[in-house]
Amino acid sequence: MLKRGLTAFALILILVLGAWGYRQYIEKISYHRYLQAQYDRSFYQLVSNVENIETSMGKLMVASSDKTTIPILDEIWREAFSGQEHLNQLPIGQPEIDNTSKFLTQIGDYAYSLTKKVASGQKLSQQDLATLTKLQNYAIFLGKNLQDLRKKIQGGYELGNLRQKGTQKMGEIDSKILNVKMSSVNQTMTNYPTLIYDGPFSESLAKTTPKGLVGKEVSYDRALQIAKDFYGKPVESQNKYSPNNGKIKAYGIELKSPGKLPVYINVSQKGGYVVWMMDQRSVNKINISQSQALQYAKKFLEKHGFKNVESTYSMKADGNVQLNFVPVQDEVYLYPDIVKVKVALDNGDIIGFDATAYYMNHTERKLEKPKLTEKEAEQKVNKNLKIEGTKLTLIPLEGGKEVLAYEFKGTYRGDTFYVYINALNGNEEKILKVIKTEHGDLTM
Repeated sequence: MLKRGLTAFALILILVLGAWGYRQYIEKISYHRYLQAQYDRSFYQLVSNVENIETSMGKLMVASSDKTTIPILDEIWREAFSGQEHLNQLPIGQPEIDNTSKFLTQIGDYAYSLTKKVASGQKLSQQDLATLTKLQNYAIFLGKNLQDLRKKIQGGYELGNLRQKGTQKMGEIDSKILNVKMSSVNQTMTNYPTLIYDGPFSESLAKTTPKGLVGKEVSYDRALQIAKDFYGKPVESQNKYSPNNGKIKAYGIELKSPGKLPVYINVSQKGGYVVWMMDQRSVNKINISQSQALQYAKKFLEKHGFKNVESTYSMKADGNVQLNFVPVQDEVYLYPDIVKVKVALDNGDIIGFDATAYYMNHTERKLEKPKLTEKEAEQKVNKNLKIEGTKLTLIPLEGGKEVLAYEFKGTYRGDTFYVYINALNGNEEKILKVIKTEHGDLTM
């Protein structure tokens, strides 16, 4: 009897273990298919972004009026930003995509700088057009190579295998198929022309080390818990991915809630700070106003330790609004320490967060006292500007320098401008113009 009982128990145990193993296998297959679909989606979106950049640059070469030039430049900027996001979601090693990522970033920044130029009443010069032609050629080159990769994927190669096969096998697959191609693209992309735009992603700033990261190195497990706490919603699965945050070394963490698209979060290896977050969900209805979205964003930032910040910029698009915030210290607005928050206008969810600039630049500053009074600085402003407001700011200059400046907001012939006068020597450092668009006010 005892022997029969043990035999029956063993059979039941084998059936239970078999059923459990089969279930795990099915779940693994299901997840792999889901992951593959996400990689495919990101890759095809990247291809589309690059093709749209190429098309828009072609249009730009034949545009003859500001009315058409500015929207085309704006479209290039948007596509480059979107392409950067989709590139970062692919399971490709950082060295293989570094220059391609940099190309997308800088072509977006260059388009943005040309928008500033055209908006100020200037025309694109022959040098501008020559640079655009070279950049378009590189966009064409990148597009063709991405199309080659697309054919390989359509031929049965699965991006999901890069993560499924494990580290050693992944390296073998990378070297044979994906990273060899991207390395070739990456090498060629080193030759694209140096851009005249010296913005937040310029060469000089890219070589700096993060100032805002303090503390010891954290483990992946600790970073995972930080990401879950930051997300604040139930999570049914999580995975690693390779992030691209420039000089900030981070863990890439993909979180999946039941019935929802994945959320991607980057946690810095040093100190364990959430540097970047993106929720891929779409927004189909608009139920809240931008002023309400502002309150949601402020509450979110306060919850995560960003206090004494003020919104300086907003842009509405695709059912969400992006809000830029800067810290305020001793009544001085610290523009280098920008934090970006994206709010869904259906329910106020935070679906985007980017504190890269903040953690690159933020530090304890001993701000200098202005040597000019507000009245003295105002005398340096062109008399044509009808001044409506003034505040003290810290603004970034070329080469990563920062300077204390009075910001004068005013109007001229119906347009709004911001003029920055150095508070120490009276130099006119920058002039920005506000462009009215269907998406909101863009500070250019």
